[in-house]
Amino acid sequence: MSRQIQRKSAPGVIRPQAANNEDPYLAKVIKLVPADVIAVYLGVFTLIKNQAPKPGDDAPMQWIVLALVLIIMPFYLKRAAGIKDGKQIMVSMVSFLIWVLSLGGPLYYLPQGLYSPQFIGAILVPIYTLVVPLVTYPPSGDPVPSNPVPPTPPVPTSPQNT
Repeated sequence: MSRQIQRKSAPGVIRPQAANNEDPYLAKVIKLVPADVIAVYLGVFTLIKNQAPKPGDDAPMQWIVLALVLIIMPFYLKRAAGIKDGKQIMVSMVSFLIWVLSLGGPLYYLPQGLYSPQFIGAILVPIYTLVVPLVTYPPSGDPVPSNPVPPTPPVPTSPQNT
C-alpha cells in the first residue's frame, strides 16, 4: 500500500480503474500520521531522557533531535514513503508535532500554565486524528463500492454480409 493518499479523479480525467478508487477514511488516517517517524523520534527521545544525569539536562539535545527530524522528515516522506502531495507532507508534519507535544519532548521543561504540554497534546492527538482526514481530504460525495465490478468488455461483432 502506497503512503500517497488516493483521491477520486476529477470529471473528464481518465485514469486506470484501479487508480480511480478513493482511499477510505481509516486509510487516510494511517497515511496522515507518520508512525515510522514518530517511532524513531520516540526511540531517540527515550534514549536521551534515560541518559540525562538529572532532569532538564536532556532538553538541549531533545531540541536538536526535534529540529533534525523536522528537517529530514519532508525528504523522507517524499523519497522513502513516496508521497508527492505537499499538503499531505505538511499535515503529516503537524501530526508529528502534535505527537511530540503529547510525549512531552523538549516542551516538557518550558514554563507551564494551567495545563502541561503533555496534557494538551494528549487531548489534541485523538481530536486531530479524527478530524484532519475529513477536513484535509473530504470524501468525494459518491460512495466507492467495496468490490467494484469491472466493466464488461464489448462483444466483438462479425461483419454483416449485405
